[in-house]
Amino acid sequence: MSKKQANEKLDLAYKEYYTDLLRFCNARLKDSHQADDCVQECFLVLYKRFLKGEEIHNIKLYLYKIADNLIKAEWRKNKKNEDVVDIDSLAEVLTVSSSDFEKIDFDELIEKLSSSLNENEYMIYKLKYIEDKSIKQISEETGLSFEAVAKRISRLRNKLKEIFLTQQ
Repeated sequence: MSKKQANEKLDLAYKEYYTDLLRFCNARLKDSHQADDCVQECFLVLYKRFLKGEEIHNIKLYLYKIADNLIKAEWRKNKKNEDVVDIDSLAEVLTVSSSDFEKIDFDELIEKLSSSLNENEYMIYKLKYIEDKSIKQISEETGLSFEAVAKRISRLRNKLKEIFLTQQ
């Protein structure tokens, strides 16, 4: 593919997907500078693929997959990211060892959790963490904007951390 054709395809993709991709990165990284860097890196990878002459059938999906991989790489680099909690950290917060973690009564834990959340928080919790829906899907289902759902999930994460920390 010629450089001119690659530039034209990149311009079209940029115009069509930039805003949504930036929102996605902002919601996950919670830092506008990092999100902007992530989006620019996504389009750079896409442009290199265009220059090689590779055909991408679903550009939007490809961009989101690149963004997701870049975000995960950033989280791995920055172990201090408060939004990423591994199972061992959760076990420590709940004051049990990893070997005792299997003995936790999850029904009791869910009961405590649901009683600590209001109706709207529990709805978001259920959609995001139990039904494993994306922010976009939750937005469509609840009628809330993408940004509002992302903000509510962020607040919910912070509240869940507080709930787990007070269980000590």
